[in-house]
Amino acid sequence: MTLPSRPRLVFIAFFLTAVLIFTIHIRTTRSRVFNQYCKAEAQQKILRQELRGLQLRFESLISPRRLLEYVPVSAESKSLKKKKSQ
Repeated sequence: MTLPSRPRLVFIAFFLTAVLIFTIHIRTTRSRVFNQYCKAEAQQKILRQELRGLQLRFESLISPRRLLEYVPVSAESKSLKKKKSQ
């Protein structure tokens, strides 16, 4: 059995070192991207909740019941309401 030559051992050492450095780089990048994704998703949830709150507020402002408070009621419509309730 022959031993590998010195340049081959140096090449193998450099190659393994490069592979390990690349692996570490990929792991840290993946971790950073995952954290950014989680942060963006949490921010989207907060914005979605704010939007729902604003939608509910807007709908309460334009609901028909609220609009009827501001519409003048004529005498004819009052009599129609009385007939319907009887």
